[in-house]
Amino acid sequence: MLLAAFRIELDALALADTFARLSDLQIEAQRIAAHSTKWTMPCIWASNVDFDELDTMLADDPSVDEIVETAEFSGEKFYQLEWSDEIEARINAYLDTEASILHAEATADGWRLRIRFGTREQFDAFRAILVGEDYEFTLLELSQPDDPRHMGGKLTPAQREALRKAKELGYYKVPREISTRELADELGTSHQNLSELLRRATDNLIDAAVQTTATTDPVRRTDGEERS
Repeated sequence: MLLAAFRIELDALALADTFARLSDLQIEAQRIAAHSTKWTMPCIWASNVDFDELDTMLADDPSVDEIVETAEFSGEKFYQLEWSDEIEARINAYLDTEASILHAEATADGWRLRIRFGTREQFDAFRAILVGEDYEFTLLELSQPDDPRHMGGKLTPAQREALRKAKELGYYKVPREISTRELADELGTSHQNLSELLRRATDNLIDAAVQTTATTDPVRRTDGEERS
């Protein structure tokens, strides 16, 4: 089993037109499933943007077929989307490599994906799609699980408490029962600090679950070239 982290250009997935107009937008995808476009990233959380503008941009974005449902919270907005046929076909191609998308988030710099592959061949097939379509991408990490059943305990007390409180108050439910700002208030910290705390906690859990292995594979494709 391999665990990989990629940063891929927006055109390689979705919402490139929206980010072109709203460069400060931040998106986190939820309800991610491995092998069905119907349930792969239909739900996103958006922040750091004017939501009226975002509504307009999403309605005009060719990668979005329909905005099914929305719900606004303090500083964040939940969207359930139906992707266009082109995006569904693109996601299908990725999933046909047996890739399991574990996490997805996007900024104007691109999509950051954490993906699990059962074999090296599956990883190579996924990367071959990106290369074949001439998408720019960066391989950020490539790790091999030591024991995927054991998540380890490399959390600081603050990280552990943030995760515990987030779970208790429904932060990880779909839709969320509490916004990031509200959760930050509960923990007596800032919105930005909480976001960084949860990100570091997630990274620590992943690091505890895998044994990083060195790789000499090319990690970037830019303007049709790969370099080590």
